[in-house]
Amino acid sequence: MRCVAFLAGLAAVCLSLAVPGTPARAQSSQYAQYTSPEPVQNWHLTLGAGLRYQPDYAGSNDYVFRPRPIVSLARGTKSTWWTSEDDAISIGFFSGKAWRVGFSGNLLWERKASTNPALVAMGVPDVKFGAEAGAFVEFYPTSWLRTRIDLRRGVVAHDAMVAEAKVDVFQRIGAWSLGIGPRMTIVGADYIRTYFGSANAGNGGLLQRYNAGVHSVGAVAQATYNWSDKFQTTAYVEYRHLVGDAAKAPIVRAFGDRDTFTVGVSASYAFDLGF
Repeated sequence: MRCVAFLAGLAAVCLSLAVPGTPARAQSSQYAQYTSPEPVQNWHLTLGAGLRYQPDYAGSNDYVFRPRPIVSLARGTKSTWWTSEDDAISIGFFSGKAWRVGFSGNLLWERKASTNPALVAMGVPDVKFGAEAGAFVEFYPTSWLRTRIDLRRGVVAHDAMVAEAKVDVFQRIGAWSLGIGPRMTIVGADYIRTYFGSANAGNGGLLQRYNAGVHSVGAVAQATYNWSDKFQTTAYVEYRHLVGDAAKAPIVRAFGDRDTFTVGVSASYAFDLGF
């Protein structure tokens, strides 16, 4: 409940600052500054690391600590574009007025059934360490609103397409940056088969057919403190609700939870590449 209260409170703050007649109106004159970096600006490589307290696997009610790498490449400093903690690996190759396009990547942790009695009981197979690679596109309708779509394909771990739709309302207040927004993930059938299927054909009650479609919905809220134009630290919380075949899987219904939270902190630094 505290996580839900945090999400609701941060949403109210961001929305109140963003609507017309509030300080966000004064920021509208800076729209080009935040969304249209000048060609003369150098490329900046942002590197960092974070620590998450998250479910052991998708749909699990057991939580573990896991590290997270931060890699981002774009023109201008990191503050030029809004960055959410669930953006994974992003490299913005092309940008213009209010838009940006680039590479999107994600690392996937391996999952061994032997580490969790629930996975052993359900006959769920091991999942190899892998990745997802693809592209993203961002668009900024206003100076306080970002929309983003990521489209990636699994490598090694699974062989499916994964699409993520993101909307972020954000506001900069002095050295602080606050943001919140809804999320939706759509996955291919092999993703469901890999992470929620059974190794034993005909194992009573386990999914034998897998359908592509909406996999989860949720929201992300974060608060960032900018120590300088290049160094920042962030605290965030993510809520996710599984739907579709994933929510029907026995490892979720019997041994897990459709509703999960992830809490994390991170630190990153943007290096000027000089070109």
